[in-house]
Amino acid sequence: YYLTSWMLEKSLILLPRFIYKRYHSFFEKKNHEITKKLLKTGGPYLLHPTYYDPYFLDYIGENPYIITVHDMIHEKFPQYVTDANITIGHKKKVITRANRIIAISENTKKDIIEIFNNPQKIDVIYHSTSMKHFSGKHKLQIPERFLLFVGDRTPYKNFKRFMETFAQIHEQDKTLFAIYTGSKLKKDEQDMLIGMGIFEYTIHIKASDQALSELYSRALLLVYPSLYEGFGIPILEAYACHCPVALSNTSCFPEIAGDAAVYFDPYSISSMSEAITKVIYNEEKRSQLIRLGNERLKRYSWEKAAQKTEEAYQKAIQS
Repeated sequence: YYLTSWMLEKSLILLPRFIYKRYHSFFEKKNHEITKKLLKTGGPYLLHPTYYDPYFLDYIGENPYIITVHDMIHEKFPQYVTDANITIGHKKKVITRANRIIAISENTKKDIIEIFNNPQKIDVIYHSTSMKHFSGKHKLQIPERFLLFVGDRTPYKNFKRFMETFAQIHEQDKTLFAIYTGSKLKKDEQDMLIGMGIFEYTIHIKASDQALSELYSRALLLVYPSLYEGFGIPILEAYACHCPVALSNTSCFPEIAGDAAVYFDPYSISSMSEAITKVIYNEEKRSQLIRLGNERLKRYSWEKAAQKTEEAYQKAIQS
């Protein structure tokens, strides 16, 4: 039978997020206790842990396990993550001993091979999205014309350079706003935007899935300036909501988006600005990107992902 960390954690996942975050260490300890008890039943089973904590290795015995690797950010950009050394050590231990590895893109597979040099046991399984195009009466009180930034703002996400680009475009177009999701601005970020003269033209929204769908559906453009991603689910979310996308020309982005995006050098403000303005001031280009995005989205489905995951499970068992 299959034993997944989601199954072990499901009683905790149902708790409100703010409670889980406040008492995270307590819940993690209880989850480990439950997991250890189940792992010591002897099996046979296949374990699919959801992160790289290697504690389960002491209890799994000869039973196989499979690990999903979403990206290699800790290894490639250690300066941008606080727990780099610990996580890198845990990942190496768990990945190298796994019976199979699921990579979420060919680019992630390439990174795993470069760092760990073991291509034989890696299966590439793409994500999909359940996001739907927003229809009906607008619920968000937001400007008519805006660029959208989705995700957190750790340095490799390149938010600062995006804001510098937006400031440059806004200088010539005072009707344009920028909306960003994720956590609220920190004091230094707020000071940065004030210094750029664009603070009052940027809007933070802590978006639910419904609000996010509306944002995608109403945005002029999703701008995804990240220096590195393992897959980039916001790309598919934008496609599902008929929103054109402008992407970094790095890591997995060309693989996932193909010709259904405009690309820019994420280290260059002029390159980013050129890509953005090419779309937002050309309705024909926007329509073309939306059409191409709809076609591109057909490549990705949860049904296909589930089928390929089961195939990877069978390989892990047979190994």
